[in-house]
This record gives sequence, C-alpha cells and structure tokens, in this order.
Amino acid sequence: MRTQDGLAWITLCAHDENGVPLGFTPDLRSAIAEVLDLVEGDRHLRGVIVQGDADGWPVASDPIDDFSTDFDAPDLGALCSRLAGLGRPVLARLSGVISGGALALSQVADLRIAEAGTVFVTHAFALGAFPSAGTLVRLARRVGGARAISFVTGGGPIEATAGISRGLCDLTLTHPDPAQISAALKLLISEGVPRADAALDDPGGYLSALAPLRETFAETPFAEVGHRLLEVVESALLLPLDEALSFEQVAFEELSAEPLSHALRHAAACEVLAQHLPGELRPLDPPAPMRIGLWEQPASLAAAFLEAGHQVALGASDLDSVEPIFASIAEIQEERVRQGALEADRQEIDWARLGVAVGAAGFSGCDALIVPGDANEEWPEAALLAETRANAPAPASVPILIRAGGICEIVPAADQDREALRRLAALLRQGDERVVLGGPGAGGIVEHLRLAYIAAAERSVLAGASVAQVDMALRREGFIKAPLRLADEIGIDRVMEQFARLKRAPGPLLSLLALEGNFGRRHGRGFYHWSGGEARPVLEQGEVLTALRREAGIVPRRLSNSQIRARVMAELANEGAWLLQHSRIHRACDVDFAARHALGLPETLGGLMFAADREGLLTTRKLLRTLREEGAREPATLWDVLIRNGNRFADLG
Repeated sequence: MRTQDGLAWITLCAHDENGVPLGFTPDLRSAIAEVLDLVEGDRHLRGVIVQGDADGWPVASDPIDDFSTDFDAPDLGALCSRLAGLGRPVLARLSGVISGGALALSQVADLRIAEAGTVFVTHAFALGAFPSAGTLVRLARRVGGARAISFVTGGGPIEATAGISRGLCDLTLTHPDPAQISAALKLLISEGVPRADAALDDPGGYLSALAPLRETFAETPFAEVGHRLLEVVESALLLPLDEALSFEQVAFEELSAEPLSHALRHAAACEVLAQHLPGELRPLDPPAPMRIGLWEQPASLAAAFLEAGHQVALGASDLDSVEPIFASIAEIQEERVRQGALEADRQEIDWARLGVAVGAAGFSGCDALIVPGDANEEWPEAALLAETRANAPAPASVPILIRAGGICEIVPAADQDREALRRLAALLRQGDERVVLGGPGAGGIVEHLRLAYIAAAERSVLAGASVAQVDMALRREGFIKAPLRLADEIGIDRVMEQFARLKRAPGPLLSLLALEGNFGRRHGRGFYHWSGGEARPVLEQGEVLTALRREAGIVPRRLSNSQIRARVMAELANEGAWLLQHSRIHRACDVDFAARHALGLPETLGGLMFAADREGLLTTRKLLRTLREEGAREPATLWDVLIRNGNRFADLG
C-alpha cells in the first residue's frame, strides 16, 4: 500500500515471484487484512483505491479456493465486510480478468472503473457452487436476482462495456492514469457514495423475474445448485444485508462440500494441469512465429498454427492429396470467421503464410517438423522434430506422437532433452492439441483405455446384462460414448487388431462377431444391427449369448445399472493404475484427462482415478479381484502399494 494526498492505494499482485498466477491465497488475504488495519488506523485517509498490478488482478486456477476458509488467514467475506465498513469511499480500478475474489471485492466498491480490455468471468457455477464472499447477494441487490443468476450461470466472458449494464462496473476508461483515478475518487468523496441496492425498490418485479428460472435447472446435475442460487438471491431481497450475507456463506459452504463440486473441481484441475508437463511449475509461453513443416498431418493442426502466426509448409507422398488439405484449412478458417473468432482480413494474411513442400527437401530451413514415422524420406535437420505413429513399442531417436480420441500423447525420445520436450509440448498446444506425456510400450494411452472400456462392457453382457442395457446404463450415468456402440463405430476388426497389438485376449462375443464378419457399423452389423445410420438390437443375440455363457460356465444374473457402472469404472481404473505403474503415463490426473476426452466420461464423475479414490481403494480392489474370476485383468500391484502406505491416486499428481 502507498498513500498520497489522503488516498490509500492498495495494489494486489497477479503472480508470485516465479510467475505463477495467484488467487486470493491465505497469504494474500492476511496481507490485505494488515493493510486494512493500517487504513482503519489512519484518520487522515479520505478514500481507498484497490487495483491490480501491471498483469491485472489475482485469478485463481480454481475460483472456489478464493472463498475457502483457512484458520490461519481471514476469509474473503470478512475482508469484504471490513472494506465496506471503512466509512470512506472505495474505488476499484479493474483490469485484466476479474473473477473469483476480484468479483467479490469489486462488488464492495462504491465506484468501479474498468480499463479497456477488462473481462468479467465466473466459473464457480460450472464447479457446482457460486461466487461467494457477498458477490451474489451484492450483485442481486444492484441489478436484481434474475440478472445476477444469469451472469453466474453464463460464466462470461463479459467485456467491460457490457459489464456496466450487468452491474459489474460503473464506467470504462481506455488508459486511466493515476490522476484520473484520484480525481474520480475525490469527486465521489465530495458528492457522496451512490446506492448499491437499487433493485430492492421493486420487490414485485424482482420476484417475478425469478419465476421463469425455477424450471431451468430441473432434471440436470445442477438442480440443487440452481435451487440454492434462487434461495440466495431471494434472501438478498427479503433479509437485511448482514443476514443475507450469512445465508449466502452457509449455502456456499454446503454446496462446495458436496461430492458434485469436488468432482467438477477435480475435472477442471485436470484441464489446468494438462497445460503443464509433469514437474513444470508453469507451461512455457507460446512459441514465437516459426516455419513449421507438416507431412501428411491434419488440416486442423495446420489451421491452428497459421492462426498462431506461424508459417506452414504442407507435404505428402502424393501431392494430389495436398489440395484437399488446403480446402479443409479454408473451410476451418471460414467457420472461424463466421464465429467471430477470426477476422476476415486476418484470414488472407494467414493464407499467405501457407505453402507446399515438394518432397522432404522442401522442408529445408524449417524450425519444426511433424512427420509420419513410416514415411520413407530423409528429413532435413530441424530444432524440433517429431514423428506420428500408432504405436511406440520402444524408445526412438525422436519424440513420437500418438493421436487418438482427441488426445496427443508424446512419447519422449531416448535421452530426450527436457527443454526441447517442453518446447514441443508448447508448440502442439498452439496447434490445439490436448497433450499428455506418455512412455514407450505397446499401444497408446487411449488405446489401452478404450480396450479396457470395451472389454469391461462385454464382460457385463456375459455376466447377464444385454448389450443395450450396458450401453444405456453408462449413457444414463453421463458417459458420452457408450462402449459397445463405440466398438461398432471403431470397427470390430480394428478392435481385434488392437487387442492383438496389446497381446490381450478379446472376449468370446467380440471374437465371435469378428469370426462371422460382423465388423460393426461399416458392415451393417456388430454388437448392434445398423440400418440408416441407426443402431438397433440384434434380435437373435439372446440365443448367441446363452450359448456363449453355457460354454464358459457362466450363470447369468441380473445386473443393476449401478452395478454395471461400478464394474466398468473399476476395470478402467485398473487400466489407469497399470499405465501409471509401468510409466506409460505419469500423473493420475492425466489418466482422468485422457479418459474424459477419449471416452466421454462426464465431468460430474471427476475422473477414473478420482472416482476410485472416492469409492475407496480397498473396495475397488475387492471388486477387481471378483471380476478377475470372470476374466478381467489382475489388479495392478500399484493398488497394494497405495493401500499399504495409506495413499491415494491423488497423491500421484
């Protein structure tokens, strides 16, 4: 804090000394409390200005953390109440991203001036809660409960000019200097503080605007969160401010303690951690523009590199195949223009940086090359070189990229330079790739998880469920991709090839489908009968299953949807444990990240390894031992190690 002309300037740092983004950590909250002690004790101060530093305001990777209670530091709600009770005007100078705790502090301020480029964001609803510390109550009293809920559930981003009508700021200035800010606060001191509860003047209109929202959240995983939102904004109207703030705090604490919020926060944390390689404090900054050579790579990768400012040269064994890639890039760019994500004149500039490489020699002078591992070409030297393959059974001389299910797995080269690996990961993220660090071995991470998913589902069918019941049970749990339908869409013949690559034995139903040439959707029949793009049950499948069960000595039994889910999740978690144990993947959160995107696991489950931790490792291992008798994989040794040491998968990152 600094003081000048009777004004206190409080500046909040956005990053720590290592450049890692900060939220309203216990240390920051303690520091704010100390500053408020000084302000309260200085009778010469006539007003307070709160601002971010040159990088903006603090933004937590998990905004719920801003509102946590820590016995070693004051909570943010108490700090906001102290700021509101100073008895002197408070001006908030807003810049950068205003989220979490920054939203709470800005709602306390008597005047909010947003710089050009400021955006307001809240992800708390998507994490099963809402922005607390008085944010929701104070915003509802400013603009009404319905508009407050609209902002909280919409999430943003909302630009500064639009934020005025939303009650998020009062005015915008392009580049306000300290003199302008001081003048604004002095005007506030002389003319008095404006009201911050104008919405309370029309209680009938306030409540009637809430009525249509009552059905909005029904039949969704967020039903309880929506119900509590409505209760809080009603309290903002009906209760005195201090009681409404207490009501808000209790509602927030209860919601944030629910399993739903914990699962959603874990899924979000996995997304954040996926931007870092294991062991990185923070990801590298995006690479500066360079010349990139792409040989037989996806058009989406080239389009993303162009939009990031790189020069791209495309090459292929058959030059005639390059023309369709150019057409696909143009379609991607035109769609981006329609979405408002790319300016039309920028599209022309990007297009001018796209060229064709005639043979490998055309890549001479490239800073980075991404090429197929099976191409019979002599590649020129490049600072970054990676090969794309379906498999990385042994360490290679260059990094291997395995793309599957929306995941780009990097398998480092033997004696891989760590800094070069970080640069490669940063470049791939610029290409909109979801990067996961893997390790050498048969098959890729996604292939392992997919086959475990399909095998577990088939085992549930043999145990007594029908194909449709297994898929429906998992769809009802929120799984986007039903396992047996997924097998049909991949192709039963290809699934069998993948089992062979991993040296795993497929189940009897899968083997029979392959033997009879029922290869799935492409051939009209597999686990389902396909007609007109629609999947329908195979009528005679019951008789086939009866015979297979009799031959295997299986006595079928009725399985509930929850039992099917538990079986499949346990086998998937075991596959994740196996991958971790064999260094095929290096963090438990990366298993959860890969499974979510490749298999369509819902965010509400948190993740495979998260769910195993929640279920209990002993309970899950017991189920796996039972499933082993039905042909499932032996529980990985890692289960025993974690249980013996009192650890969880969460302890593995």
